[in-house]
Amino acid sequence: MKKNKVFLLLVLFVFLSSCTQLKEVGFRSYTTQFSEQLDKQTIEKKLYRDFETVAIAKVTYFNKNLANQYYDYLKEKNAISQSNEKLYKKFQNDSYKNTVLWVNLYSSDFESNNISDKNSFWNVYLDCNGKKIQPIKIEKVPKDSPLNAWLYLKPREFWSTNYIIEFDRSCKNNNVDFNMASIVGSLNFKF
Repeated sequence: MKKNKVFLLLVLFVFLSSCTQLKEVGFRSYTTQFSEQLDKQTIEKKLYRDFETVAIAKVTYFNKNLANQYYDYLKEKNAISQSNEKLYKKFQNDSYKNTVLWVNLYSSDFESNNISDKNSFWNVYLDCNGKKIQPIKIEKVPKDSPLNAWLYLKPREFWSTNYIIEFDRSCKNNNVDFNMASIVGSLNFKF
């Protein structure tokens, strides 16, 4: 019995040490500078009420740097067709001019899943030193939009909806404090 434990420990040690050396022998790593930056600038939060998930939101802050990496990454992979070039360039330019957030929202109640509606269940805003800044644009992203390409790098909810939310850069604070508030609770994302 003791010999079996020693043998299993030895096999486990050899396996773990070989896994760390896979890169050195030619195995590719699928992490890129873009995917690492994307992970740093994406926050996921869940809102619960009475042991039920009310909402799951993944928010990505697209600053200039991430927008450039996104565009360059897709160009490098030949993922941008000539017909979609203007769409990607517009997204990149909007990220230069405004504070751009990509929101992936799942809600258990279909009615509360639409944040682009004027009478939305959610009040979305930036908190700038105690002052609430309302978005200048909330755009629902269609499921077949080419802009969804970066999402393949992150797990996503099948029933979720994607939005692009833009705020003007009137806040002099370098931090982005994005909030989604409703009658059942609120979600706060600090970048």
